[in-house]
Amino acid sequence: MIFSCSSPKARKPVSQSNPKSFIEASIKRNKALIKMEEELFENIIKKDTLHTYITSPNGFWYYYNHKIEAVAVRPKSGDNVVFNYEIRDVKNNIIFAKEVLGDREAKEKGDRTLRIDGEEFLTGMQEGLKLMKEGEKATFLFPSNKVFGATGFRDKITPNQSLIIEVYLKKISKNKINNNNQNKVN
Repeated sequence: MIFSCSSPKARKPVSQSNPKSFIEASIKRNKALIKMEEELFENIIKKDTLHTYITSPNGFWYYYNHKIEAVAVRPKSGDNVVFNYEIRDVKNNIIFAKEVLGDREAKEKGDRTLRIDGEEFLTGMQEGLKLMKEGEKATFLFPSNKVFGATGFRDKITPNQSLIIEVYLKKISKNKINNNNQNKVN
C-alpha cells in the first residue's frame, strides 16, 4: 500500500543531444550544399558561350531568351500573371514539360496563373517573374533552396536538387489596389 501511493519519479534521458551541435552540423551541411550548387552553376555558365548570364541579388542566375528593350512594367507583389514554364535538371533533361504544368484557370494548356507573393509557389519563380516584362522569355538557374528545397517533389525532383526553369511571361494584370497605394506614396 505504501508503494502504490507514492508518485512516480521522473527518469532522466539515457543520452542527451546537444541542440547547439545539431544546429552547427546543419549550418555546415547547408554551407557545403550552397558551395556545391554555386560551383555547379559556375561550370554551366562557363560552358555556355551563347548566353549572357545575370546574377540575381536573390541567389540565382538567369539569362533572357527573348528580352523586351522597350520601357515596360514588371509585375509587383499582388499583381496577377499568366505564364508558362518548363522544368529541367542541370543536365538539361526535361522533368516537367510546359504543356503539363498549367492550371484550370489558364486559357491555353501549359499556362499558369499566379498572384505574385499572394500564393504559395516556388520562391525563386516568384522572384524571377518580378524581373521580367510581359512577352519576355528567360531561363533561370535555381539552387535547391529557391525551388523545392530539402523535400523535393513527388518522385520527379529529389531533395536538394538544383533546377533550370525556362519561363515565358505572357500577361501581367496590375493590382489596382497596389497601384493606387503606390501613387499615394510617390
